[in-house]
Amino acid sequence: MAYPFIVLEGIDGCGKTTQADELLKLLKRRRQPALMHKYPTAEAKAVKEYLHHERKLEGDALFKAFVDDLQTHQAKLIQDRQKGWVVSDRYCISTAAYQGVDGKLESRIEQLEKYEWVKPDLVLWLDLPVEEAMRHKSAQKDPDRHEADRAFLESVRINFDSLYRRHFMCSKYVRIDASQEPKDVAADIRASIEF
Repeated sequence: MAYPFIVLEGIDGCGKTTQADELLKLLKRRRQPALMHKYPTAEAKAVKEYLHHERKLEGDALFKAFVDDLQTHQAKLIQDRQKGWVVSDRYCISTAAYQGVDGKLESRIEQLEKYEWVKPDLVLWLDLPVEEAMRHKSAQKDPDRHEADRAFLESVRINFDSLYRRHFMCSKYVRIDASQEPKDVAADIRASIEF
């Protein structure tokens, strides 16, 4: 039997990492075995270099780098679901949202659907206005290429809304108002999960 696979999604600065960590702690307090996945992974060097202005990648090459990273870890994801709940900070939904800007969302969805994916049991979309997300991110660190681009993030947020409405990759999506206090966001996440 596979344990549940829960994905947290949203634009940079919406609080995904904080809430993923909180969810992992909650599961462990409830004596549930639980593991974390985070994308892009440390092995996605080309992606990291691109985001930090150390490498140039055109749209299709960048999309492929994200997909390759995700696909490389599908076997580990399958194995980890046999060990416990898997909480993921991003997944291929982010790849569609981010790499689908400039009117490319439909073609990116079509490309992603050609691959075999472990399907999430629940996608939690932490929705936050871009201005607020950018303030959060700039308070944490120097923003990367995506985090510093307001127009880009606005397009990504619109894409997340489209993916949420069509239930891309998962039959159960929950939109969480990430403009609330973190404890209230965590409470909404708890309420969305069936233990």
